[in-house]
Amino acid sequence: MEIKITCPVCYSTKQCLEEKQESFSSFLCFKCGYMSDSRYKIGSVNMIENIKKSPKIVQDTIHEDNTRDIVWMLSVINMGQMGMIYPEGSKDAYVWKYAKVVDIPPEDRDKYDGHVQRLDVENAKSFHKFDFLSACDELGMTKRVFN
Repeated sequence: MEIKITCPVCYSTKQCLEEKQESFSSFLCFKCGYMSDSRYKIGSVNMIENIKKSPKIVQDTIHEDNTRDIVWMLSVINMGQMGMIYPEGSKDAYVWKYAKVVDIPPEDRDKYDGHVQRLDVENAKSFHKFDFLSACDELGMTKRVFN
């Protein structure tokens, strides 16, 4: 079941959702792009290890939600053939990027270990840090349901 909540990062009351499952809840704010999970407990060994494996910008922008006792972090969404959304920049100045998947011409495949497609990060589209929803729309993973 999905319910709207107030985002603990950007305080949006209209674009942050909690999806309740049997044993956990997941959270995603479509305004600021922060996400969490009720299993992402503040200070837990598993959470600390996961953060260490994350990109620097994700590590630098961790938000502790003391109300829920969980950690929120910037989203990185890989939708395979649909493309990828990721943050780019620094803690104080970042944007959301949407990179689509493009075909690699046969003559260039040697440069890409023989792959036939790649993420086109050189031509990724940029979105303001509080416009994560538009990046999701561009990716094609959402229906516009928020006002």
